Amino acid sequence: MQQFLRTFLDIVLWRRGPQDLPDSALLVWLTVLAYVATGALQLALLGGGTDALWLLYLIGDPLLLATWVWLMLALYRRTARVRQTLAAVFGTGALLGLTFYLPVQVLVVSSGLQESSTLVGLVVLGLVVVFGLVTGRIIKLATESSLVTGIGSALCYFLVVNWLFERAQGSGG
Repeated sequence: MQQFLRTFLDIVLWRRGPQDLPDSALLVWLTVLAYVATGALQLALLGGGTDALWLLYLIGDPLLLATWVWLMLALYRRTARVRQTLAAVFGTGALLGLTFYLPVQVLVVSSGLQESSTLVGLVVLGLVVVFGLVTGRIIKLATESSLVTGIGSALCYFLVVNWLFERAQGSGG
């Protein structure tokens, strides 16, 4: 397990890529579980949310993310790499969630800053940039495309999912 954590950290730091992970369905499921658990922890620690938001976090986001990865790989005719790419995306997502996103979010919430403050806006921008760089590079390596393509597709995914999260939060349900 420690070897995989090191590999995910190396992927985050741009020293390795999805090709350095085994082509394993078990690893995909373990990383999905870690990703979902991290998302649930973030949601629980940051105020709960609606039933729709929980559903989106626990089921919708992983399904949408897996579908997006598969579509990107299918577009570039690289579906043989789907398990490695999924494990890289979910594994780095869980690692970043626990070690970076969650602590930053807790710090912002506990500081009492308003959501509309400039500092919070800069923090959110930083989180988006980290997601775009890490996930974009994974997609770039998996599809053998450009970094601009990888980052652009990651940011498009991010925008769509965040739009869905906002809709779920506003549903009250």
